[in-house]
Amino acid sequence: MEVINGYKIDNFINDNSGCSMWTFARKGTREFFIKRLLDPVYPMDDGTMSKELLDEKRKYCEEFEQKYRKLYNAVNRAGFGNLVRIEEFFRYDSKYYIVMEKVSSNSVSLEEISKISLNDKYLLVKTVAFAFWCLHDAGVIHFDVKPSNIFVKKTSGGRYTGKIIDFDTGMFKDDIIGEIELGGDLTYLAPETFLKMRGEDVNITEKIDIFALGLVFYQYFTGELPNFNIEEYEYYFGAALEGANIDIDATKTGDEMASLIRRMLDANPENRPSAKEIVEYVNGISHEQVKSDIDITRTGESSTFVSSKGSSRIIGMGSFGNESTTVLDSSVKTKEKKDEWFSTGGDL
Repeated sequence: MEVINGYKIDNFINDNSGCSMWTFARKGTREFFIKRLLDPVYPMDDGTMSKELLDEKRKYCEEFEQKYRKLYNAVNRAGFGNLVRIEEFFRYDSKYYIVMEKVSSNSVSLEEISKISLNDKYLLVKTVAFAFWCLHDAGVIHFDVKPSNIFVKKTSGGRYTGKIIDFDTGMFKDDIIGEIELGGDLTYLAPETFLKMRGEDVNITEKIDIFALGLVFYQYFTGELPNFNIEEYEYYFGAALEGANIDIDATKTGDEMASLIRRMLDANPENRPSAKEIVEYVNGISHEQVKSDIDITRTGESSTFVSSKGSSRIIGMGSFGNESTTVLDSSVKTKEKKDEWFSTGGDL
């Protein structure tokens, strides 16, 4: 067993991206998820580099550290339970490490999510969108939105909620100037990200997260990705750029949700809704067929979890074991309440 900065660590596992390795760790009585970044490597003064090269590499690493410490502080301040907290970010010898709260158990599968009640699906969509609203308000773009980076769990109160994880590729939108190194899963890649990677002068905003969320939300409702012409296009961004059909089956999602997802997948990022607008739109969807209020007689939950139409409040703090998470009611929409939650968090 290895001990790094007080964390007792088992063997690291390669994450297959070539960028990091991960494992679980224990410090005191708590368990954590810890990542070891493979790049950058802080140069040690072992006599193999010139002073100029050593200083140059160290300056790069110090700027990297300052940048990501600022980013992770912003993520922590934006979160209130649905953005996985970064507990520590530090360098140990030549490597950088990110320590996060350990999210217990396994995430609910897409197949399972597609089978939950329509009301629970809307609740999940709103909770995830609200988390991105907070993240984007902090000026942060996730850059790698996909199902495996949204940990979905059934809380102790019986509701479904999501925790956003893995901010390694995150970036402040104000820092995206000129040529930058972009990444992310190609399946969920936004059209403008592809164009930027190809060297075109396009504006990258938080709307790249919205494009990916459109695909994720379709998976929540159907258990699968939407169909498109795979003989003509390899990825969704290609189909979107050419104006080709991405088949959003309204018989599986409902007309209102299908309309929202189509907007989220628009090739023009300016036509996509913001995360805030998604929350407000879903709040406005008619719940004639989807009961807005939670049926206590069916769920057996306490009255604390009953939503009140027209109000804006958290209906319950659920839990993933010892972890906190937030479940939103059917009509979270006021800026004042959102700002109240947004102010929580703390610096690394």
